[in-house]
Amino acid sequence: MTTSASTFLIPAEDASWRVWKARASSPSEALETPAEYADRSKGVLVGLPATACRSVGLILPQAEHAVMEEMVASQLERRGLKGPNGERPAFRFHVLGHAGPNAIVSVDVLAEPFPEELAVRHAGNYAAALRLAQLPVGQLVVSEEQGELIIAANHQGKLFHSHVFAQRPADAETLAQEILITRLGLDSLPGVGPVSGIALVGQWDADVVNDLRHSAALPVQVVERLSPSPNLDTGNWTLLLPRSVSDARAQAVTRRRMILLGTLLCTVVVAAIAMAVVHLNQRKAYAEELAAEVEKIAAPAQEVKRTAERWKSMAPAVDSRSFPMLLLVEVTKLMPPSGVNLRNFDVKSGQINIRADARDATTAAQLVEDLKKHKILGKYEWSMPQPQVRDNKTVSCRIQGKHTKS
Repeated sequence: MTTSASTFLIPAEDASWRVWKARASSPSEALETPAEYADRSKGVLVGLPATACRSVGLILPQAEHAVMEEMVASQLERRGLKGPNGERPAFRFHVLGHAGPNAIVSVDVLAEPFPEELAVRHAGNYAAALRLAQLPVGQLVVSEEQGELIIAANHQGKLFHSHVFAQRPADAETLAQEILITRLGLDSLPGVGPVSGIALVGQWDADVVNDLRHSAALPVQVVERLSPSPNLDTGNWTLLLPRSVSDARAQAVTRRRMILLGTLLCTVVVAAIAMAVVHLNQRKAYAEELAAEVEKIAAPAQEVKRTAERWKSMAPAVDSRSFPMLLLVEVTKLMPPSGVNLRNFDVKSGQINIRADARDATTAAQLVEDLKKHKILGKYEWSMPQPQVRDNKTVSCRIQGKHTKS
């Protein structure tokens, strides 16, 4: 294992934590909280549960690191992910690969507010727990983190996206529904799919596993645990720290600087008369160097700003929320558990056409109202001509949504 961190703290299925050493095949000990780990001789990397660190998968145009960071920040803002006081959230992105002109990007975003019981002052770095694991290539992984069920997708064994979807235990129907929705979302992203199977991590009821094999129509395997990735290299990772940890470190640095400054001031007072002229000349030279450095980076900084503005203007063209498969997923979420059967779904030239059978006209009308109130689908102007009532009192309806300019 090539990594700058020799120890990993990873959440277990229950409320405890496991300590993994580099190159170990199993955890060495269990802890109640990450703060209990007292060994400060080497940096410890804390793997966060999905409730404290969300992992978001993105497909973005290939660009330099600074431009890519701005694009990622823009995408997080569009998804409503913000830090304290509406500021940019704490995040770190990983480029997993490429799909034609696009980059396959996975982003770890710290939750806000961040759970203080997970703030380890001596932690070397933070990451999503599943980012530290070797995931089965091409398979959706369903695991448990401290009582919450997590579903994760990967690209070549590396975490691409994960989210919490239920509490343990969950039945096969709940699992199959979440797997289907996740697959539909992945199928709309170039270079990520296809999904070849499902891996259930930990202990699972045999009946649930058998039912899932039938309902999901995919191979299902059960694995005891996920091991840390053998090719994990955290040496190039930027720091991803909670605000409280960053503030504590900044205060410690400030204290060290104040002590050093006090020592230097005492020395300066003793030699002030002899060194005054030399000191002033050194300050002047340093100011000139800084001015030269500012002049050097002014043009590149302006170019980055222009690039970000161009990307912002292009954002509507690459908005994943307009993809037909994602629109179908959102419409499916709004449908009641019973009473409406979707017969046809078509997206052309910014217009959505839906044909469905409903229990009655009231149920059909309620679906139209729900479409109008939806965060994404509400951008369409929805209408429904008079439904046709059949002999058995059910109705056949045609619902149409036209995309508005706003």
